[in-house]
This record gives sequence, C-alpha cells and structure tokens, in this order.
Amino acid sequence: MLSSGGEPPRQKLGPDQAAAEAGFTDARARREYFQLALAAFFISFMYSHGALLAVVFARENFDLHAIGLLLSLYAFPVIVFTFLSGAAAARVGVLNTCRLAVALMVIGFFSLRYTAADFWPALASRLVQGAGQGLLLSGFVTYAQSRLNERRFVYLIGLFSSSFALAQAIAPPFGAMILNAFGAKAMFLEGAIPGCAALALTFGLRPMPCPREPRGISFAGALTHSRVPALAAVFVNGTMFGFTAAYLAAFLQAKALPIGAFFLASTTTLFATRFLAMGALQALDRRVLVAGGFFSQGAGFVLLAFAGQTWLIVVCGVLFGIGYSVVYPVLSGWMSEGVEPAERAGPQALLNTAFNIGIFLMPYPQALLIGAVGYGATAMILAALALCAAAAMFALSFVRAEK
Repeated sequence: MLSSGGEPPRQKLGPDQAAAEAGFTDARARREYFQLALAAFFISFMYSHGALLAVVFARENFDLHAIGLLLSLYAFPVIVFTFLSGAAAARVGVLNTCRLAVALMVIGFFSLRYTAADFWPALASRLVQGAGQGLLLSGFVTYAQSRLNERRFVYLIGLFSSSFALAQAIAPPFGAMILNAFGAKAMFLEGAIPGCAALALTFGLRPMPCPREPRGISFAGALTHSRVPALAAVFVNGTMFGFTAAYLAAFLQAKALPIGAFFLASTTTLFATRFLAMGALQALDRRVLVAGGFFSQGAGFVLLAFAGQTWLIVVCGVLFGIGYSVVYPVLSGWMSEGVEPAERAGPQALLNTAFNIGIFLMPYPQALLIGAVGYGATAMILAALALCAAAAMFALSFVRAEK
C-alpha cells in the first residue's frame, strides 16, 4: 500500500535493529553500555578525590617526603595490575574483573578513613586501591567494546571513556567542600558511596564469552607489527597527560596564571570534540587522526612554554583538549581491530600499561628535566616529542596509502 505521496511506508525497525543502527550489537547491549558508563562515572567520582590526599596527609602531619611516597608509590600497583588485567580477565572473565577492580578501589579508598594517620597502614590502603585501578580501565573498555558493532565504534568508545573524565571536573571541589566542612573521615565516607553504587551497577549485565585459552594472558594479536605504533603512541599520549597532571598547576602558579583557565578549557573541549565531532572524524584514517591529535597537543605545549596571558592559556587548553580527546579512543579501537571480543582484554591491557607508564612513571624524569632546564624548556621538549610522533603517524599513513 502506498502513502499519499506515492512512496511505500517505511517499516518500523525492531528494538534490535534500531540498536544496531545506533552502533550497538542489540537492544540490551545499548542499556548495558550506558549502565557501565554510569558505573565508570561513579567510580571515577570516588578516585578523583585523590587530588585531595596531599591535603589530608599534610593535616595528619606527614612531611613532604612521606607524602611524596604515599602519592608516588601508587604507580607501581597500577602499572603491574594493568599489565595483569588481561590474565585476570582470561581466568575469571571480563565482567568479574570489572567488579574486582571496583571492589578493591572502594576498599582501598574507604579504609583510608581509618589508616590515613599512620604511614604504613595508609600505604597499604593506597596499594590496594592502586591494584583496583590497574584492573579498572582495561576491563571496563573491553566490556564496553563488546556491546558495540563497527557502525560507530570509535565514536561510542570515545563517549564511554569520557565518562571517566567527567567526574574529574566535579569530584575534587565537592570533596574539598566536604573535607573543609566535616573533615577527612566524612570525605572518605562521601567518596565511597558512589564507589559502592558503581559496584552495584556492574550487576545485571550479561557476561562476555570466555577466551579460547582461559589460562593464558590473552595477548592475542597485541604485539603484531601493525599494533606496535599504537603502543608507542599511547605511551607518548600518557607522557603528555602525565606532565599536565603532575606539573602544570605548579608551572602556571609560577607564572601567576590561573590554573583553572587551562583545565576548564581542556575538559570542555574534550567533551565537545567527542560528542560533536568524533562521529565525523572516525571516518578518517586512524593514523591521520592520531597524528592530528599529537600535532594539536604539541602546538598547545609550544604556546604553553611562552604564554604570559590568561587567554593564551585558554588556547593551550583548547589545543590540548582537542588532541587528547582524539588519541586514546582511536588507539583503543586500533588495538581491538580484527580481534574477537572475548580476546580483547590482553591487547587492551598492553595498551593501558603503556598509557599508565607514561602517566605515572614519566613524571620522575620530567622532574629531572624541570630541575635542569626549567618548566618552559621541558614543555618545549614534550612539544617536540608530540610533533615527532605526529610526523611518524603521518608517514605511516602515506606508506599505507602507497601500498
């Protein structure tokens, strides 16, 4: 039967077909994707209170050396357990790994309510939380990827990973308000509540299929020649982010520039890029996308080295936010390309291990650079690193085009 315009009526899509058009494997996968994204936001809200730990430990009368150890030794369980997250997923399943990660993080964080006044008990709490954080990202991203088809894969992974970043703009000021009004014990209780909500949200999800070799570390296809550039690129991305997390506040404070100008601009740009532009950008060659991201980050750091006015710091934040918003989701999709969902935990573990090494370990050599040549020259060296990475990715895209 024809409609009044002479065209046949359009058939209404079923729930699974509509979900597939939107980029999900089926209708239930859409719900699971958003449920896990909400869990990611809640657990991120909890661990983003870590920005206040230096204040808490200082109030407990720790000296700077002890505070530095409590903050920096966190890197070791994060990196070790990120590397082992593929093995954990292969043995107990990806979904159970997600639950274990959240549970360890909640235990480690909440226990600081009772251990923060003594160095060794506080360190034990930090190490437990670090083990959970090491398992977290690979497990969550691997499960989220399993809910997607290829239609809008990179776009939806970009949105999913944004759920971790969103809380970082909200939790520290909220936690600071609780800390200043009611004290550290109340803050650790307040922060643990969304962590418990995150754990509850990991239930009611369908488990993923187990890998073919459940006793292996499940690094299937992760170290192939085509994926080595992705591992190198994510290390560079982590190194750039590690500098902004560890030293940018001190750098801007030394220049008497507002810290919020950079972070508000970069966070806002990150979300705008992933929500509004990533759908169109994902059609480009992944090497070109990563190269463009590094070029934007490098340009931002060049400006940062010479910026003396607030509006230039805002431009730096915008450039960094554009680059950072693109690089990680593209590399995550790159590592999973051609790998069955059940086998992706290993490749994602390697990717996030390289990422976390850049974030957590590279600040030490960066500190040596800052001591030798200053903040501005260090920013220029990192800009050169990003621009070299961009050139290498552009070169790879041309080689692939010629083939």
